[in-house]
Amino acid sequence: MKKVIVVAGMDNMPMGSAVLRILQGVSGVDKVKLKLEEESVVVEYGRGAITEDELCDAINEEGFEVVDIFDEG
Repeated sequence: MKKVIVVAGMDNMPMGSAVLRILQGVSGVDKVKLKLEEESVVVEYGRGAITEDELCDAINEEGFEVVDIFDEG
């Protein structure tokens, strides 16, 4: 599965790198791609491996704010 997660204010490399590291550390996540110009990340993971809420919680718990999550496509 591929989800796009939009993070408020994620428009610079230090912030983007921090969100990237958070998601790479989540069990079940296979791949993460940073899209600074869109203030988002694309997350790939296996069906049933993790939920949208778990992805968002991992980011929000580190002080960032997820503003949207949707299927890539």
